[in-house]
Amino acid sequence: MGELEDVKDLLPANASISDTRYEASDIVIYTDSKEFFLDHSEAVRKIVSNLKKRVEVRPSSKLFSKPENAEKKLKDIIPSEAGFDEAIFQPSLGKVIIRAEKPGRVIGNNGRTLDEIKKKTLWAPQVERVPAIKSKIVDRARELTVEDPEFRKDFLHDVGKKIRRGDPPEDEWVRVGGLGGFRQVGRSSVLLQTEQSTVLMDAGINPSAEPGTKDNFPILNAPELDLQDLDAVVLSHAHMDHCGMIPYLYKMGYDGPLYCTKPTRDLMIMLALDYIGIAHQENQDAPYDSSAIKKAIKRTITPDYGEVTDITSDMKLTLRNSGHIIGSSLCHVHVGEGIHNVLYTGDYNYDKSEMLRPADTNFKRVETMITESTYGGKDDRQQPREEAQKKFLSKMKQTLSKGGKVIVPVFAIGRSQEILGMLADELDRDYFDYPLYIDGMIKDANALHTAYPEFLSKKVQKKIFQEENNPFTNDQLHSIGSNSEREDVIEGGPSIILATSGMLTGGPILSYLEALADDPKNTMIFVGYQASGTLGNKIQQGRSTVNINGKRVDVNLDVNTVSGFSAHSDRQQIINFSKNLRSSPNRVLTNHGEESKCFSLASTLHKVLHIDTSAPQNLDVNRLN
Repeated sequence: MGELEDVKDLLPANASISDTRYEASDIVIYTDSKEFFLDHSEAVRKIVSNLKKRVEVRPSSKLFSKPENAEKKLKDIIPSEAGFDEAIFQPSLGKVIIRAEKPGRVIGNNGRTLDEIKKKTLWAPQVERVPAIKSKIVDRARELTVEDPEFRKDFLHDVGKKIRRGDPPEDEWVRVGGLGGFRQVGRSSVLLQTEQSTVLMDAGINPSAEPGTKDNFPILNAPELDLQDLDAVVLSHAHMDHCGMIPYLYKMGYDGPLYCTKPTRDLMIMLALDYIGIAHQENQDAPYDSSAIKKAIKRTITPDYGEVTDITSDMKLTLRNSGHIIGSSLCHVHVGEGIHNVLYTGDYNYDKSEMLRPADTNFKRVETMITESTYGGKDDRQQPREEAQKKFLSKMKQTLSKGGKVIVPVFAIGRSQEILGMLADELDRDYFDYPLYIDGMIKDANALHTAYPEFLSKKVQKKIFQEENNPFTNDQLHSIGSNSEREDVIEGGPSIILATSGMLTGGPILSYLEALADDPKNTMIFVGYQASGTLGNKIQQGRSTVNINGKRVDVNLDVNTVSGFSAHSDRQQIINFSKNLRSSPNRVLTNHGEESKCFSLASTLHKVLHIDTSAPQNLDVNRLN
């Protein structure tokens, strides 16, 4: 507990401290003094300078006003245009979470309104944005994030103690092993180990494998992995091939922290709940239930991009934007006192897109990079974004003009928003008088995007903040939520239909395909990766007859693929990303790609960068130093 004692020694005599606690890698000071709570910046600067840790000051229970009185004051202080929605008081943490439509109005110019809230209520305020779209799933996800603050206080303190525990290692070594996603796409999972620490990065499902089979899940019974001894889990982003088995870890006995961004946390909740629901609909057993999801969320820690966070006694984590989906992260781990630095890319896009900024390259040191290879093959070149947009819109207009329907299989998170962003401007043009339907979890994912505009591109942020041409709330955008509404769309006139799942492995897209595939007036446009063995891949490769829900269906519609909307980097973009990293890696391991693409990309990066590269397979273990 030496660090907490050091904090007390650095505080002024009048600070009136009731408690000092760890909050994972941070330190929280609870004070009984109104004066110190309202004016502690100089004292905190001194502590941060000495200990190199983030420090927060909060009021003790002796200080803050009763929640009912504080809420009345909040309503008086917060301007009406802020769209105040609710206040969630967490007495054990001394915090009040203020949810509003326009958080900037709650904060005020230079934080003045926030300062007034602190002064009048003596609570530590935290402001969150209310989604612009109503969604029960998003509401449920956000409820889970604030449950049981008393447990979180104790849990985070215990995490903090564990991080600060540990004697210097006798032998400084670092090794990495693949538990899934190596020489394949799906069930991504990477194990990073030192003598002191074991950290798991991602734990996904394999969408192309038979549900419930061993190939569907990561190899969690590998001899290197003991869930009881696992120190931390890091989640790069919320696609099921990366996050689908995270709750299972908690079901099977893992009890430690999960690190990811806030959007990734919320999206994981949504996807995992949906995964359970679909399994039940199909009379299958899901590998976990909602209690495992709750357990995971109560233990989730959400660093901001660029924030250095201690996750074990000898590992520091930094998450940076990967440009793949909202909240997706490049995961950088600094081991020991600089003995090795590992960059696990997860999935990333080093190209401009409608929704997101390109992947960040600002890493001071990278010795080993583990990079995805989804489009790492020698012939993998994506269309430039402008060409892809022209091709999509041209095919869309042709189909609509002849009375057909445009069916676009999309992932609920990422690709659907990218297409909606492109279509947002198109919907306002004179020629366009057609409905645009979304089906599946797309509406819920859209709602969550409106809650975290700071993670989006400047262009989309501006549209959301100014409420002009918001791609998620256009009047011509209609959400489908029932079988009867689905039938109306199928029987109706020309339209555009965006539906899940993106690889045709399930979801409402199958209902549209079954009903509309036989009509050559209709068009299907693939805008995302189709894993080998999936129904989407079979149709993309020209299969003329397919089986859908036990029924033989003739595929006579016009099938097109437009690659320029991908949220993955293509081969040249991966090369460019590797070259443009602030610190060039000494070694590259390829994963998250078909076997031939992993090998091809590794060979090319070796020739281009003149460094060691390899394409390990699952269960291979590589020593990194």
